[in-house]
Amino acid sequence: MFGTRDVRNIPVETTGRASGADLVISENDLHFFADAIPHIMWVVTPGGSTTYVNRWGLEYTGLSPDADLDGYWEVVLSADDARRVRTAWQEASRTGNPFELACRVRRADGQRRWHSFRGQPVRRPDGRTIWWVGTATDIDDQTVLQESLRRSDQQTAETLTLLESIQSAAPVGLGFVDHELRFVRANASLAAMVRLPVAQMIDHPVAELVPALWSRIEPYFRRVLDAGEAVRCVEVTGPAAAGPDRVRSWLASYYPVRVEGEVIGVGLVVIDIAERKQAEAFRSVVMETMADGLYTLDDHGRVTSVNRAACELLGWTEAELLGSRFHDVVHYQHADGTPLPADQCPMFHAQSEGRPIQGHDEAYTRKDGSVFPISYSSTPLDRGSGIGGTVVVFRDVTELRERQRREIEARHGQRLESLGQLSAGIAHEINTPIQFVGDNIRFLAEAYQEMLDLLQVYRDCLDPPKGRQIAWEERSRRAAAAELDADVDYLTAEVPAAVSQSLEGIERVASLVRAMKSFTYKDSKDRSYANLNEALTTTLTVARNEVKYVADVALDLGELPEVLCRIGELNQVFLNLVVNAADAMAGRDERGVIRVSTRTDGPMAVISMADNGCGIPERLQQKIFEPFFTTKDVGKGTGQGLSLARAVVVDGHGGTIEVRSTPGEGTEFTVRLPIDGKRPESP
Repeated sequence: MFGTRDVRNIPVETTGRASGADLVISENDLHFFADAIPHIMWVVTPGGSTTYVNRWGLEYTGLSPDADLDGYWEVVLSADDARRVRTAWQEASRTGNPFELACRVRRADGQRRWHSFRGQPVRRPDGRTIWWVGTATDIDDQTVLQESLRRSDQQTAETLTLLESIQSAAPVGLGFVDHELRFVRANASLAAMVRLPVAQMIDHPVAELVPALWSRIEPYFRRVLDAGEAVRCVEVTGPAAAGPDRVRSWLASYYPVRVEGEVIGVGLVVIDIAERKQAEAFRSVVMETMADGLYTLDDHGRVTSVNRAACELLGWTEAELLGSRFHDVVHYQHADGTPLPADQCPMFHAQSEGRPIQGHDEAYTRKDGSVFPISYSSTPLDRGSGIGGTVVVFRDVTELRERQRREIEARHGQRLESLGQLSAGIAHEINTPIQFVGDNIRFLAEAYQEMLDLLQVYRDCLDPPKGRQIAWEERSRRAAAAELDADVDYLTAEVPAAVSQSLEGIERVASLVRAMKSFTYKDSKDRSYANLNEALTTTLTVARNEVKYVADVALDLGELPEVLCRIGELNQVFLNLVVNAADAMAGRDERGVIRVSTRTDGPMAVISMADNGCGIPERLQQKIFEPFFTTKDVGKGTGQGLSLARAVVVDGHGGTIEVRSTPGEGTEFTVRLPIDGKRPESP
């Protein structure tokens, strides 16, 4: 096909019939016809030599008429296309079948354009192929158009698929209604809103599907169809077709659908807002009826909403607060009244960091200038793209603080009352060491005088008075006699013991005073970390005189971290338990034992106080924590000790107090306190 040969005459004789006479077309006529064809035409021998290219083919590709055809196709085709044409022709030459393919031909201006190549064998009557005749037709414009149409069809199909997917998956109702006001299209969401399958909506009038609503919504459809105007965001409330006993709410928009400028129907977009309406109603009820104050702030700290209770607590109206910076108007000081700059406000930092605040105490200022304590909690509003504001709930804690103050005073008074009841024992605990300290001091005073007298004799012997001469033997005699009078050996043995006993007595008194001071410490409403082992030791010191005559104390204090608590209240609890244990063993022939132990159990500190006293009957074990219940004789107990213990441990510290007792064997109280001061969550 790509052989070399000059363009020569093609010996062709064609005979036809015209007007009844033979018509013989000459070789020149054949060239004339071939050159007039507006397509590239060529002739190839069966051996593959190109013998002819018409004038259009030469001019189209920019080759001169006398050009060597040997490299014609290599010049006008790309290497890849030339290879494909060669392969196609070789297959056609082998089989004798025509071939056709598309290739890009380089035009004279250098542009490559798509051509349709066709090759056809020319055979003699005996079937032998004598030539191959081929044409290449410029189809670039058609190819580009077809590719453009293909892409357009693909884009249209993708768009339709996308629209179908959106319509099917959209969480809003989508539909199309024609001029007859019948549904032509409807998605599943729209069908769900009227409680009907999609198939039962198509070709059915809107009036038939929502008869209870039709009188209200028909004007919107008419307006769209007649005036071509959209009607947006109309709220519609009423019963659904399949559920007339249930009222629903929708937000509907109606749009004209046009084709070539003509309105052919109404597009319908419907959003079910029943849940939103319920939420708004619930919010309205909560905002208006809740006893706590509630307000919301935007991300700049400006008030965006405020409920009735907040307005009543603060003295401002909603209109006065909306849009104002809450910190500047109301919230500008600590609970003690000291100024609180905005950049130090915990709520400001919590909002910027996107974290909530629970139970924070501060003070707000009313419109009349009065200040009152509040406890508030705040939660940031997360709008997806970031923090969009804050919700704050607060309450007036004036009465709560006063009640807490009274409770603290009452518990402090109870501790003082307990000390009053123990005062005789405490006085005895102080008096005993004071007595032997006094005796020792008097002894030391006498010993001191005797040692001074002995010292004076020594001085006189070493340096006799002027004018007197004392022999050495006399001096030795006087010194020996003075030492005998002073009893130096006795003083040498007893004075250090007296000093040691006196120091021990003073330390016993000092430890008791320290214990009383710690025990009578007046709690505030704030908690702090304290050493429970030290508190137990202090309590046992205060109650020593109550215990020592009836029982021994066995301590097994484990390693405890410091516990967040009100230690003064817990001291009272420990004292009540110790005194109860001592009372349980009073009157027995043998001494009892009080075992006090501490340990940790996960997040809890565990304090156990057990005795081997008389025990508590099972029928009374559930009553001992009730106020004013007591098993002691009249005048020996008020019945408030264990009820106070339960209130302090359970209500005040989020812990537990349990009793386990066997009559005749003893009783054990177990107190469990959260180390971090937080009540553990129930499993």
